[in-house]
Amino acid sequence: MQNQPSKLMPAVWGGVLIGIISGVPGLSLINCMCCIGVVGGGILTAFLYRRDLPPAQPMMMSDGAALGLLSGIIGAIISSILNALFGVAVLEMLYQMSSFLDNPELQEVLDRFGPKALAGGFFIIGLLANLVIYCIFGLLGGMLGVTFFGKAQQPPSQQMPNVQ
Repeated sequence: MQNQPSKLMPAVWGGVLIGIISGVPGLSLINCMCCIGVVGGGILTAFLYRRDLPPAQPMMMSDGAALGLLSGIIGAIISSILNALFGVAVLEMLYQMSSFLDNPELQEVLDRFGPKALAGGFFIIGLLANLVIYCIFGLLGGMLGVTFFGKAQQPPSQQMPNVQ
């Protein structure tokens, strides 16, 4: 068996793509289409790994599954951190808006669920949910990437000279 290149760096790049697409408000709407951002990160991971393999060596489906799983884990962590950062900004904006509305019920709800109480709980719950979902769809993306890019590249065939 030949030496395998590292799966870590391709998975990191795929995970960064997953994390950014999933963690940035507005951009995260891409995942409403069957988690296409997460699947795309898994496909990117397989593509980057394929570039590191010798041309004559095919990718195995197990490579794609491992790559997609790893990129899903990294993407879930990055996405959860970005969601927490943007979530704090949204809560601060809600606090500022509630002062203009003069609605005591809304103010009571926001006071009861303060940013410190919400931040920790939502981060843990979001991270656990993201780990499950992103691992499943990242794995699918990695396996699709093997289907798209995993074949061994054959050297160009010897061309026969044109004999007349």
